[in-house]
Amino acid sequence: MQSNFPTITDFTQGEEGLYQCIRNDAGNWTLGAVQHGNLVGTMRGISAPTMVRWMGGDPGKVTARVMQGIDVSTFRAIARAFYWRPLNCDLLPAGIDAVVFDFGFNAGIRVAARQLQAAAGLKGGDVDGDIGPRTIAAVLDASADGNVSRLTAPLIDMQAAYYRQCRLFPVYGADWIDRTVRREALALRLAKQAGPAAAA
Repeated sequence: MQSNFPTITDFTQGEEGLYQCIRNDAGNWTLGAVQHGNLVGTMRGISAPTMVRWMGGDPGKVTARVMQGIDVSTFRAIARAFYWRPLNCDLLPAGIDAVVFDFGFNAGIRVAARQLQAAAGLKGGDVDGDIGPRTIAAVLDASADGNVSRLTAPLIDMQAAYYRQCRLFPVYGADWIDRTVRREALALRLAKQAGPAAAA
């Protein structure tokens, strides 16, 4: 399948925004917890702990200047390595790739993968957070007639429900739900552009 990676990552980095450094946000600290490690901020949605991982695991190498210097090419390289490939988005039908990737980038790849597996009808041990051949086959079967909304609609509902149970929903919830609406619109546009043959 043709990759929608550039279009989807453009959407995601637009939603995430540029540099911010909020003291009570764990993602801005190099060790991933408030007041643990150094407060260095987040850029284009790349958290401080993710940048530590990208730079080989040494928190001392990640400074505010390093975070501020995350350009589009670095963002895309990290997005591909840590989110797109683990979620096997190149093998997902157009539209489903957008819903899974953007949510996975925002909420975590394991959560996004399990939701996709559940939406595709997998159960029990097959809902393991690993998008492998069994999951891909189930997704392709569920969208074989080109109707990707059969999966995107329940995924969007699951994603909204996930946000609503988050501790910080009272603070950020309206923005998360709005992003979910925009994510679905992107998904439907990509699916329409690809046509039925791309989902078969």
